[in-house]
Amino acid sequence: MKTIFKLFIFLLASSGFAQTSISGTVTDAQSMPLPGANVIVVGTSSGAVTDIDGNFSFSVDLQAPFQVQVSSVGFQSQTIEVTSNNQTLNISLQEGSLLDEVVISASRVAQRIFESPVTVEKYSLKQIERTPSADFFEGMQNIKGVQMNQSGLVFSQVNTRGFGTVYNEGFVTLIDGMNSQAPVFGFAVGNLIGINELDVQSVELLPGAASALYGMDAYKGIMSIASKNPFDHEGINMYYRSGVTQQVAGGDNTFEDFGIRFAKKLSDKWAVKATVSVKQGTEWTAADTRHQRACDNCGEGSIVENYDVNAPDYDAVNEYGEIAVSSNLIFGQLASLTGNAGLLQLAALSPNYFDTVLTTGYMENDIFGTEAENIKGNAGIYFRPNDKTEISLSSVVGTGEAPLPAGNARYNLKDVVVQLHKLELNSGGLNARVYYTHEDSGTTTQSSALATAMANAQPGGILQGWGGTYLNTYLGTAAFASGFTPDLAGVAQLLGAVSTQIGTALATGGPAAAANTSFNDLFGGSTQFAHIPARAAADANMLMPGTSAFNQALESASNTAINQLGAGAQIQDISAAYTFEANYDFEDKIDFANLIVGGLYRSFNLDTGGTLYTDYDAPIEYSEFGVYAQAEKNLFNDFVTLTASMRYDKVEVMENANISPRLGLLFNLSDKENIRFSIQKGFRNPTNQDKFIGLFNGARTLLGTTEQNIDRFSQPSQLQNTQVVNLTGADVWNNAFYADSLEDADLSYVEAEEVTSLELGYRYNTSGFSLDINAYYSDYSNYIGTDYVLVPFYTDAITNKADALAAGSVHEFGVDANLDVPFSTYGVSLEAIKSISPKTNVNLIYEYNNLDYSAEAGSTFELSWNTPKHRVKMGFNSQLADNLSFGANARYNSTYYYESSFIDAMIDSNTVVDAKLTYDFPGIQSGLKLEVGGNNIGGDEYVSIPGSGNIGSLYYAGLKVGF
Repeated sequence: MKTIFKLFIFLLASSGFAQTSISGTVTDAQSMPLPGANVIVVGTSSGAVTDIDGNFSFSVDLQAPFQVQVSSVGFQSQTIEVTSNNQTLNISLQEGSLLDEVVISASRVAQRIFESPVTVEKYSLKQIERTPSADFFEGMQNIKGVQMNQSGLVFSQVNTRGFGTVYNEGFVTLIDGMNSQAPVFGFAVGNLIGINELDVQSVELLPGAASALYGMDAYKGIMSIASKNPFDHEGINMYYRSGVTQQVAGGDNTFEDFGIRFAKKLSDKWAVKATVSVKQGTEWTAADTRHQRACDNCGEGSIVENYDVNAPDYDAVNEYGEIAVSSNLIFGQLASLTGNAGLLQLAALSPNYFDTVLTTGYMENDIFGTEAENIKGNAGIYFRPNDKTEISLSSVVGTGEAPLPAGNARYNLKDVVVQLHKLELNSGGLNARVYYTHEDSGTTTQSSALATAMANAQPGGILQGWGGTYLNTYLGTAAFASGFTPDLAGVAQLLGAVSTQIGTALATGGPAAAANTSFNDLFGGSTQFAHIPARAAADANMLMPGTSAFNQALESASNTAINQLGAGAQIQDISAAYTFEANYDFEDKIDFANLIVGGLYRSFNLDTGGTLYTDYDAPIEYSEFGVYAQAEKNLFNDFVTLTASMRYDKVEVMENANISPRLGLLFNLSDKENIRFSIQKGFRNPTNQDKFIGLFNGARTLLGTTEQNIDRFSQPSQLQNTQVVNLTGADVWNNAFYADSLEDADLSYVEAEEVTSLELGYRYNTSGFSLDINAYYSDYSNYIGTDYVLVPFYTDAITNKADALAAGSVHEFGVDANLDVPFSTYGVSLEAIKSISPKTNVNLIYEYNNLDYSAEAGSTFELSWNTPKHRVKMGFNSQLADNLSFGANARYNSTYYYESSFIDAMIDSNTVVDAKLTYDFPGIQSGLKLEVGGNNIGGDEYVSIPGSGNIGSLYYAGLKVGF
């Protein structure tokens, strides 16, 4: 640490230089002033931003000659030679293409997209201002290669090149260089934390593996969001947006979105900024009442259309807390009720005699409510002791309420707070930052556990109060239909008929015939007539949403830890991570090649109090580190640019380290076109959840499979027969088996998954037309997924797997595991951008993605490819008049199959159209703008993630003002 402080002090010491003053004007090709253009002295951070009339002036501690670079969003940059003091520069910038935009993420150095050795996309300031989406983040789904996974009104995740999930593990989101991964969740929480649109300078995306430069999490790609520097972007800016969402299930609801940014350059050396935004509305209602089959690998999806809602095993997608009452459990209840132990023998003879009954649960809106909210802000202090050095202290904080599908349930992220605090130094070729990440789960709850706790809170509990009433009514109705009295005596007579039926089948047809007998057979094949009044009677005992008793029980369960089985649902989490990283660009200090070296060290402190992880007694602590180098060399008279990278990463709790190389070749055919080729290896270490989770989610226990986690795991587990027993990691490791085959499970500790990816691309670039085409092919191995196994609980009477399964003396585990079957993915994408006139341009994007995988027979692995094979996107932007502009985007996704541990379903093809009209009020110095727009204006609802609310239409109007 002393060395770091010495380095900071050394770089603060600056030498004096002669002052050179520069001034001038920046205009476009029509001689119109360009406000907001950057004029920067090459090799320093000194410069200025043009005012509303395109003028600039500044002084720099350098003696001429030197160069300044002039750039503006959407225009070709120019480099101008300054030869004397007090020189006046009049610069005219030509309209540029998207390929002329400068990016940093592709190679960790500033370069034009056109010159990048790999595919990189940029969501520029100009595109952000033009997007018709009501939220700039949602507007990114119009970028080439981007698939947006929308979990709710305020929570979305960007995904590239397949494997689309709301977790999006293996995809890194950087906010001003900070990895925004929430430590316990193990992935970035989308747009819940970040920068509001007033402070976003640009967003860069690297689709596909980027581990060679960004390490162990950059398996699917990275998204780098950069904020505006207050030295370059001063002023007070505000926006207010209000509108209405329209959805069949949720009706029409209003929303509001407000943001403000303040930035001030206090002097040539100091600048400050602060921003905040608030978005509130009604969540897209998750009210899918279709039946879902109880299976882990349903093939065609677990949704069953037109299923009888009165069926005893009816299970609505967005209904939670149901408990399966099996035939064995019913026989057991009857034996206890009547004192007739002989009924247990009937259960053994005919284990599926009675219909399986699902208890009634609660719909998502009843337990989670309908509020959607996101509050986020960032602030910073910036210091420039000299022309080559900037030191900044900044913070980013986000909080809100939003749904998250996870495991076989949904989470309600409520009052979650993620904070990032950073100290950063940029001086010459050195970039160094240290930052602290803090995560607080607030009152986050899990749907199945919360609904189960509500059911248990009703009078008599779920099994006695609900189950007892159901069984009594069901059997009493059946007894009456058989000519007996609908009371205990009549039920006893009915059970005599049951005994006779099974006994006769056993005598005449043997055990197979007895096993195939059914209670329904006594009533012509169905007892639906008895199930309907039985459920009505049982439901009358339930706590009704909106009542004081319901609200009290909901508050109690929401504030009780989820590991209190049947009583609580809260995920408790106060976790942190500490990160130090640095890189040095040797720039022109080495003649042979352009060289960059860097490294990272991160330590975790994971504290869930045993509610999510196996940190029963103390927080889980561990660290990871990585080092890398990259060299770039021009060959054959600059016809070929060679870029080579290599990185080494090691995680303390993983046995093996990871090495990830990348090689890129750029063939410069001319100043208008080039061909790029790259090959790289990427990897993803298991997330913290993959490593350390130990959560019973209402149906099964999710268990991370690092060696330390298996050694630690020991907690109460509910068997299928509702008995609660203690199971350990050793029980899982030594006794687990597969339900369908009864074969022992071959479990092993989870390892990193790997990908080797090849990419070929072509770019053509002129001021009026640009084309970017790329194709990729990726081979995957050791894919991390979930293996579903049963763990038996043996007793003196239950000594083998078959008996344990028959008696329900088993508990299901979803264990993290590596798929040993390799597979590949491949795809093509292209974007063409055409300027029809100086005021109008259009773009067309086509994307093709495919998966080549053959599952082994009986495999329960789900790859969750979750990506349409075909995507088409179109954009149109036009300046209709001096103060009036119009923009529109259209997106088409083909039908695709979506897999997750929550639900499997087909997502139908959809076409979405967004549009916006913008009016700039003339003659107003503050730059007042009026926006009117709509998203999904066609009105056809679509779903992004099965089990989440359908995305309906959204209409808005808003004002933007800047001083």
